[in-house]
Amino acid sequence: MDIRQIRYFVYAVEGTSLSAAAKRQYVTVQAVSKAISELESELGSRLLIRGNHGVQPTAIGLAFYERARKMLESFNELEDFTKSFPVAKDSGRMIIALCSPAFANAEQFMTTLSKYIGARLGIKLDIIITPGKIAIDALMAGDIDAACTIGEYTSPDTDGVTIGSLPTGIALAKSHPLAHQQSVTLADLRPYPVTWSETYDLFNRSIQAVYRERGLKSPKCMTNPNTFDEQEFFLDRNGYAFAAFLPFSQITQPFLKLLPIDPREAVNIPLCVITPKTRKTDAYLAFERSIESIFRSGKLIPNMP
Repeated sequence: MDIRQIRYFVYAVEGTSLSAAAKRQYVTVQAVSKAISELESELGSRLLIRGNHGVQPTAIGLAFYERARKMLESFNELEDFTKSFPVAKDSGRMIIALCSPAFANAEQFMTTLSKYIGARLGIKLDIIITPGKIAIDALMAGDIDAACTIGEYTSPDTDGVTIGSLPTGIALAKSHPLAHQQSVTLADLRPYPVTWSETYDLFNRSIQAVYRERGLKSPKCMTNPNTFDEQEFFLDRNGYAFAAFLPFSQITQPFLKLLPIDPREAVNIPLCVITPKTRKTDAYLAFERSIESIFRSGKLIPNMP
């Protein structure tokens, strides 16, 4: 099974004919027919009923179509992304990797922020979300212009510039024993497990690292992005995770909420831009010269969505 067969099949169902799929893909009807026949042979089931007036899916074909359509949409989105993937070698383009886990509204926020800063600099700016080590490797290889870390990052090969800071808090279930409080103290959090990831909590001076320096005693729960069960951790174990408060809601699950740290113990986490010590692109240098006007008073632009 390959993406060509899937695409021909989906387009044949949607156009109710093999010729419609052929026209859509600029191939012959024979090529479409052969590809779908090979797909049916591989699956061991007939997917289309062919007639004088076109084709229609069988019961199995219809079920296959619903899944194939969703898969094809995702593949097309990926294909579109790769066609427009940012190229750091372009002098009129800048790429910044934000070292952060994915969050709700991320794509919309990154697009808006990229357009805003890019317009101020007069360049095309792309901000992508990437785990810290991958971002630094890409930075040192010259694939990106800069990395942006939530929390300080230091190494002998890089320079860091603080461009602002973000308030911090925790994400926890709405059913959590602490969820009714207006804020939480480190003592409140002590009995409950907190997510801990080698990817994000060992890479730099993360939010959790800062609070542990200040006396946080919560047990660490090692998490693996591929196997982490959010509902079990947050709902069954009353666990929590540290988070930076962004200028919009970044909650990814409806059963979660954000809660601030008690103001007497709360700290803001620095937002830092990292570049190679010996090599800085012209686009980045233009960005650095404009930092004060782009990030006012050490905060993200307040009217960002």
